[in-house]
Amino acid sequence: MRYKLVCFDVDGTLIDELTYIWDIIHKGIGIDKLIVAKAMERFYNGEITSREWAEHDINLWVERGVTKGDLIDLVKKLKLMEGAMETLLELKRRGYKLAVISGGLDTVLNYFIPDAERLFDHIMINRLFFGMNGKITGIEPTEFGADGYKAEGLEKIALKEGIRLDECVFVGDSDNDIEVARKAGLGIGFNPHEKLSKACDIVVKKKDLREVLKYID
Repeated sequence: MRYKLVCFDVDGTLIDELTYIWDIIHKGIGIDKLIVAKAMERFYNGEITSREWAEHDINLWVERGVTKGDLIDLVKKLKLMEGAMETLLELKRRGYKLAVISGGLDTVLNYFIPDAERLFDHIMINRLFFGMNGKITGIEPTEFGADGYKAEGLEKIALKEGIRLDECVFVGDSDNDIEVARKAGLGIGFNPHEKLSKACDIVVKKKDLREVLKYID
């Protein structure tokens, strides 16, 4: 096999009808958009770290007593991407390592793919913690979810697996996947934003994840 590891984004790639899970939750629980935008601006201006940004936003949820059940209620309207499970299982059958690098939330990933911890060899994603009453108590932010850092995440996984970056495939849809798509041996844009499509080796314009299988050998 030319490739040995296939890495996926989550929002908009493994999960359909989703651009950015944080926006859906902020909106769903009534967080002021200006507060959210200010924290994002501070991150991109280098005033706070990605960890501080994630903790800031999570604290907005904690203050409102948001529970795991509340989160699930907000994402129920979404759905797993067409062909996602078939694609993941087929790649496992072929002997590929599987990974996730995402700025999303483990609670959402596990809701749609309950056996994610078994299916994926590596999961780099923000992990939420809940109290006995189901309320959110905190977060362990991923270091590799924001723009540019996904590429570092792929490098770390490749090093741990003892494989070359040109033996890795990355599948994503948004512009924050540009650097990691370039870093991988094969970058696949899955219904990608315009900038990402120009950075990828392959562009799939069909909402069926099984389409990527024909390009991975």
